Amino acid sequence: MAYGLIVRNRHSLTSDGTTPTVSEIKQYGGWLELSRSALRHNLAGVKRLVGGAQLMAVVKANAYGAGATGMARVLQDEGVTRFAVATVAEGAALREAGIAGDILCLTYFDHSDGIAIQRNDLTVTVFCEENVSILNDIAQQAGKRMRAWVKVDTGLGRLGVPVNEAATFIDGIAHEPSLLVAGVFSTLSENYAQDRRQLARLLALRDALPGSIDALWSLASSQGILTLADSCLDVVRPGVMLLGFPPSEPDRMDADRVSEADPQSVVTWKTRIASVKVVAAGEQVGYGDQPALAADTRVASLMAGWADGYSGSPNAASCVLIDGERCPVIALSANTTLVDVTAVPSANSGDEVILLGQQGHKEIGVEELARAASGVYRMLAGIPARVPRIWL
Repeated sequence: MAYGLIVRNRHSLTSDGTTPTVSEIKQYGGWLELSRSALRHNLAGVKRLVGGAQLMAVVKANAYGAGATGMARVLQDEGVTRFAVATVAEGAALREAGIAGDILCLTYFDHSDGIAIQRNDLTVTVFCEENVSILNDIAQQAGKRMRAWVKVDTGLGRLGVPVNEAATFIDGIAHEPSLLVAGVFSTLSENYAQDRRQLARLLALRDALPGSIDALWSLASSQGILTLADSCLDVVRPGVMLLGFPPSEPDRMDADRVSEADPQSVVTWKTRIASVKVVAAGEQVGYGDQPALAADTRVASLMAGWADGYSGSPNAASCVLIDGERCPVIALSANTTLVDVTAVPSANSGDEVILLGQQGHKEIGVEELARAASGVYRMLAGIPARVPRIWL
């Protein structure tokens, strides 16, 4: 897609709801194009898998790189009313962008977050006596009852009240007049045998609590949804699967459930060629002690590098797509990636390049690009917020 087409298409908006200009796109060298139709398709796939469970869309870490505000807006338009973020600051940013419904902050908060929690009507996570006490103080200052979800550690070893202490902990909160236990959740370890144990522990906790505690229960995020159907309790927390990307390796998921979800990639990552030149055989390209070129090579300099979040590398045998052809990466620096375009004689300055996504009949899949970044999550979340995200 040429820059002019992006500007002229009134449906092409950045994550803050504005239409990008040519100069805005050019100054960053790369941009993400995000598909509303693919996101709607993936949302429908999640709903097929989870039956009557409610959806809480996880848009933390800037929606794993896709842009939290734009992602939440599209999901809100599709009827999603629950969102999860990591921090109070992330929750406040969604509210300021006009996101309604319930926003759950999944991690730590303290007294300094009190005003933002009150002003933005955020729900917070509690997992120890200290943050229960802090939330009580915030509630009393606000003069109203505050909602909380209780995080239970069922075996991951991260944040969470230990499961064997959780019944007493939850019952204590339920007796606090200023607090409301809105939900109870835990996080799976993504090891199938351990996940089964974690599910059993959480269900046993639910059975042990008095019926007067009317809370929602949640365990499954993307991995659980695609692996362990029984873990889709009252609320599921899909994140990266909404983007059409796998949360883990194929052999760690249920192939039938993946097939039923039928994920489609929401994200296409693009940049452009800054220049093309022929580098003679025997010369080196890039920094450091690189091997000399074996033959005269047409080298294209791309307007994106590791400072722009791109993690492709020669060591990972990374490629990009130019004019529908795979072109190998031969060097990487902060703001430039060098690729071999000898096989694409038409390649020239200004041409569009696919870092992630499809062009013609070929594709750079997320698993391929993630190899150099040690995982899908790290690769996606590493794309800086300054890179334009354009919803089409």
